Amino acid sequence: MKRKYSLRPVEWAACLAVYLIASVLFSWLFYDSAIPMLMFAPFFVLFARAVKKKKRIKQNEEMTEEFISALTGVSTSLSAGMSAENAFVSAAADMEKLYGKRSAIVKELETVNMRVRSGQTLSVAVKEMADRWQIEEMHDFSVVFSAAIRNGGNLPAIISSCTQIMENRINAEAEAKTMIRGKQYEQRVMCVIPPGMLAYLRLSSGGFIEVLYHDPFGIAVMTAGLIVYVLAIYLSERIGDIRV
Repeated sequence: MKRKYSLRPVEWAACLAVYLIASVLFSWLFYDSAIPMLMFAPFFVLFARAVKKKKRIKQNEEMTEEFISALTGVSTSLSAGMSAENAFVSAAADMEKLYGKRSAIVKELETVNMRVRSGQTLSVAVKEMADRWQIEEMHDFSVVFSAAIRNGGNLPAIISSCTQIMENRINAEAEAKTMIRGKQYEQRVMCVIPPGMLAYLRLSSGGFIEVLYHDPFGIAVMTAGLIVYVLAIYLSERIGDIRV
């Protein structure tokens, strides 16, 4: 069963507070009216979905790193002569020392080990773990691991090779993100400038832009500007989402 991602009550409250503040700010800046706040309300669903997606990406990245660490431990135990089942038990104990008992990887490894003890094959338990998280690295490993178990391959060498490939992919992504991180900071600063300039004009020279408010043509211009602004933020964030 695919793992479900949800926000905790505190995260929901923070998300709602941020959205309310943004709604009030943009209603004042672009429309000089409280009515648009009601129009913005349905879009909270999209905002919350974006926040959940960010959380999911962060959790998946953390899980991928922890999973690679666990595979390194499994490979070491297999090289020392342990069976695959005992190697996963040992990996769970090692990950508990490294990341803590409440970490995602420890919970998943304990679930795998529990299902193996109940009679399920290790390859099926690993595949179910990969299906829950829907992470490419975990899925690829489960396919390779299942084939190696079925065909009697050299498990230590196979797992070591998989781990190396995953580490290379993660390192390549990290290098790409490092290269664009500076540009992302610049982009986020630039995103503050348009509303900042608009707020400055409203506070210092309100009469200069009064024609843009409470007039059908002005409202249309401001709405078009707001749509372009939101789309620019969305596209810039999508461009920065690097996967190798």
